[in-house]
Amino acid sequence: MNPDHNDLEKIEDGLSNKLIYRITEKENTKILIDFSKDKQEFKNFLNVYEILRKVNVSTPKIYEVNQQQFKIYMQDFGSDRFNKIYNKDNLYKLLKLAVDNIIVIQNELNLNNLKNLKEYSFEDLKIELEEFVAYYIPSNKKKIFPTSKFYELWKNIFYSQNYNMKNFAHKDFEFVNLFFLENYNSHLQCGIIDFQSAFMGFIGWDLFSLLENPRIDFTRDFNDKLIKYFYDNTLIIENLNTFREQYYVLGLARQTRLLGRWRKLLTINNDDQYLNYLKITKSRTIATLNNIKNHELRLIYEKYL
Repeated sequence: MNPDHNDLEKIEDGLSNKLIYRITEKENTKILIDFSKDKQEFKNFLNVYEILRKVNVSTPKIYEVNQQQFKIYMQDFGSDRFNKIYNKDNLYKLLKLAVDNIIVIQNELNLNNLKNLKEYSFEDLKIELEEFVAYYIPSNKKKIFPTSKFYELWKNIFYSQNYNMKNFAHKDFEFVNLFFLENYNSHLQCGIIDFQSAFMGFIGWDLFSLLENPRIDFTRDFNDKLIKYFYDNTLIIENLNTFREQYYVLGLARQTRLLGRWRKLLTINNDDQYLNYLKITKSRTIATLNNIKNHELRLIYEKYL
């Protein structure tokens, strides 16, 4: 396949270092992903691709891998990305379709399949929280922030929750990375991309990535129903209340990181889209706080949000 093909259409890919193009050849199209700016992502993508091939889900077929140029040529899932096609009438259908895929992944992958993935730890969580402290807090007029107490509270909560971090986590399982595939059947109508950041983590990670979407301000009317649906259809040892508590705690951690990330990018790029992401993420964070039992942690967030 010619890497210098003239019929290239660049596709935006948010914050990633990779470059994505659509190649048109006669009546067919393919996707070219150029990982030359991040060679580790190239390796990660191929590793996770092999993991997901073991599962009955729709991931784009790879046609060719150029190891020297760190390029991958793969199937084009088209333009029906969930974040482009959702509306009030099809929202539940798309959310449930996506949740069905998370269920399949969790039920079909075992620990042996995931041995090459990094396991999420408190050190990872702390690094993510640091973005909030470094970028979101300085934008707040209240200058004195209890940084040490903040990290200590999170450490105590993380270890007291007794998380099982031995499950597959896509990390960014949200509408921008999901495609509706009309010609497929059942749950396979959900095409999954951008999985190179996957790790071993909490079984509900991709669930809150989806339902507490930080980029799209859709209703939370279906969240409790889908959390229960996910719980009932996966092999979770914890009782439902414990699972929900773990879900919301780690969901809060993710939203905290993103508040810092959006503030950082807003400062660097002066792009209003990040102001909108900040607004949505803040709203979802406040909703999540209603499900957080730790009073001290809630007080900190309520003061500085």
